[in-house]
Amino acid sequence: MLVAIMTCGLTVTTMTSCSNEDDPVKPDPVITETLTGEWLTFVNRNFDEDDDKNDIEYVLLSFDEAGVITQKVYIGNTTQPIRYWERMHRHGIYTVNEATHTLTYENLTLEPETIKYSFDKDLLTLSPIDDEADYRIKSLTFHRPTKSEKDLLSVYDLSLWGDDYVGKWFGVNEHNGLYTYMMLDFTEGSGLKTIRYSVYEDKCTRTAYTQYYNEADDIEDYEKVLEIHSTTDYSQSDFYWWKVADNTLTLGLTKYEDMFSVYHPLTKADIELMAELDKKSNSADSN
Repeated sequence: MLVAIMTCGLTVTTMTSCSNEDDPVKPDPVITETLTGEWLTFVNRNFDEDDDKNDIEYVLLSFDEAGVITQKVYIGNTTQPIRYWERMHRHGIYTVNEATHTLTYENLTLEPETIKYSFDKDLLTLSPIDDEADYRIKSLTFHRPTKSEKDLLSVYDLSLWGDDYVGKWFGVNEHNGLYTYMMLDFTEGSGLKTIRYSVYEDKCTRTAYTQYYNEADDIEDYEKVLEIHSTTDYSQSDFYWWKVADNTLTLGLTKYEDMFSVYHPLTKADIELMAELDKKSNSADSN
């Protein structure tokens, strides 16, 4: 489904010229349409006659130059207070095929999906590949968000709870020549899949394991906390405070005030790096 969607920069260039042999040659004018940045659309959720006409959905997409797409969805009723709305924040990676005007995104949905894109002046339209498919929404047209629209969504971000940590994240730290690369995959089913590479000089050790987590309440001094259980003893766990800001995940142990790690959304470059580390690593995987 299109709304359950979709970073790097997309550039589509068209060149035209008009001259004759007697005229001096002039540079061809170039029209550049760019996908990079933020795009917003409003979806009225009144699909049937009995639906409330005030039900609405805001979809904010952001495409960055590293190949990461971020999607924020806000769902509610315009006659109801903000506390009754819902908000979802997800990210993934995307690839553009300029020849076919298609966009393929991964990690936003269970399987990779491909859709069509088109530009009309300052508008971006995203459509299903199969026009005959049984979608309630055939296509979505986005515009660049205005300051007032961004201010409104910022209020929603501050007011609404969301599991923004869900998704694939990547981080690296260095201590005395030891580099540790971590890929965290928080699934919606309360599973945390971790791949860790410990690299020292020419040695690389790969460790992969799965843990389970749940959101914790009533942790003093912390509003957003995850309880992450041990891989060997479910009754043993650690508590981590978390924050997602500017599409960056910060995780910190509640029992150590200054111990935290920072992660960015997994990119295609990170995947390529992990493939190289896989080739030189000694595996120490576990369940």
